[in-house]
Order: sequence, then C-alpha cells, then structure tokens
Amino acid sequence: MYLLIRFSAGIIVEAVVLAKGRNRLRVAAAGFPDTIELKQSGSQWLTSNHQPVELDFLMSNSHPRLGSSSSNPARVAGAAASAIQ
Repeated sequence: MYLLIRFSAGIIVEAVVLAKGRNRLRVAAAGFPDTIELKQSGSQWLTSNHQPVELDFLMSNSHPRLGSSSSNPARVAGAAASAIQ
C-alpha cells in the first residue's frame, strides 16, 4: 500500500507500508536510510520522536497523475529526514 506522509513542517514524503499492526505502521519512505515506525495515539499518528503526521493512503490505479507531480520526492524526503531527527 502506498501513502503520503505529511510532517508538521509541511513536508510531504512518499512511502510504502511494509507492516501494519493494530496501532502501528512500519514504512519505507523515499530518502530515508531506514524504515520509519508510526504509532497511532487516539486519532493521531506520531513518529518515534512523538511528532504528529498526517497520512494519505493511495491506491495506484486511482492516482495515475501521482508520477507527474512537480515536486521531487527524493529532495523532499531528504528535507523531511533532517526535520525529524
């Protein structure tokens, strides 16, 4: 499953869900050297540093224009990695 992770700084990163638990997601995100674990607390998702994020889940057949986005996911992801560490 594909998703977009929106960090509080406004940075958006493309990611793929690797594992899903009851209140946890482990994802591989563009530009991150390691996987990211997200935890759900109530209706909010948090990073391991307790920073809130918003998730947008995508279905590949429903979003054919995703690849034509004007933003560079690798560049955006690198900025996100710096912002959350």
